[in-house]
Amino acid sequence: MSETSSPTAAVSATQRVASWLTHMGVSTYAFDDTLGLVNPLWTVNRLHARVVTKTPETASATTVVLQAGSAFKGLKPGQFVIIGVEINGVRHRRAYSPRAIDGRRDRFAITVQRQAGGKVSNFVHDQLQPGDIIEIEQAGGDFTLPAQTPAEVLLVAGGSGITPCMSILEQLRRHQSATRVTLIYFARSRADRIFARTLETLATQWPALRYVPLESVVNTPGAAPSAAAAATLSTELLSELQPQWAALPAYCCGPAPLMDAARQIWKDAGASERLRLEAFAAARPSGDPNVRHQIRIVRGDQPMAFEAPATETLLVAGEQAGHAIKHGCRQGICHECTCRLNSGAVRDLTTGEQIHGEGQPVRLCVSAALSDLSLESLN
Repeated sequence: MSETSSPTAAVSATQRVASWLTHMGVSTYAFDDTLGLVNPLWTVNRLHARVVTKTPETASATTVVLQAGSAFKGLKPGQFVIIGVEINGVRHRRAYSPRAIDGRRDRFAITVQRQAGGKVSNFVHDQLQPGDIIEIEQAGGDFTLPAQTPAEVLLVAGGSGITPCMSILEQLRRHQSATRVTLIYFARSRADRIFARTLETLATQWPALRYVPLESVVNTPGAAPSAAAAATLSTELLSELQPQWAALPAYCCGPAPLMDAARQIWKDAGASERLRLEAFAAARPSGDPNVRHQIRIVRGDQPMAFEAPATETLLVAGEQAGHAIKHGCRQGICHECTCRLNSGAVRDLTTGEQIHGEGQPVRLCVSAALSDLSLESLN
């Protein structure tokens, strides 16, 4: 039996056993724990991956190649994968955009940008090593190309938001190279531009790709700002670079200001349905720091009450008040912090929309209070 077929056969057998155990009323998670002692990649319910390599991309970005077990179903370009790591005895989960490696379903890479104070990003940079085992989840998300590939696509990225766009680019280059692509990529400088050399090479080798790297801030202290050094997303910029932008399928991923600008630009153009957004950075509200609302969350027979300032998400406000609130990714993706709204109103920071009315779902990690709130935990 070959090296690649052995794990596949083993997982297939364990899936049959797990199904039988479920039918018999036995916990398959307990079975996973036992099987994990033999090979963590063979587990069925709790998925794991082994760190294969770890390579710096920039001074603050690192690419980690992961080998998943055969129970991993693979991914579509542009999707995210949630990883879980244990830090000081506490499990933390974050979502990252993976890229398939060598066309393999079970091997992929994530590129992690170090964040100031970021528990998981700093752990990945400073402590995660080849050979380590981490938890993963099946790929998800709809930041993906349609089943019928369009003739032309617009990609807009900022900083580490290039990662899902890069996955889409690689897919198009390999399988639909006739598709015309405009990639607008904002970064502080070329040194901060993830995949800079790869993108430059790709642009010279792939005639259908128009690559537009733009510097998003002035980098030299005291230097006079210029159009190239202080570029921001605008209708004028889009019209200059891609006159048909409003009619094209568009994908945007990056920091909150870029995402907010894109959302408003496409809305004003009446083209919101053509824009897909993906955000992996924690959302931060920008309300009045002097405004505070009374929050009450009921979970079983243990209600919690705290004040939430308009400058913090509901999750952060609750944590700052000393409450242990169930959560996962802190990015609005895993929905583990979702609560039922009984009264009041919140702003969803991923869409900018207000949520009000009894029974509406509210993700605490990406929501800010607009009034006093009564919530009920769903997890």
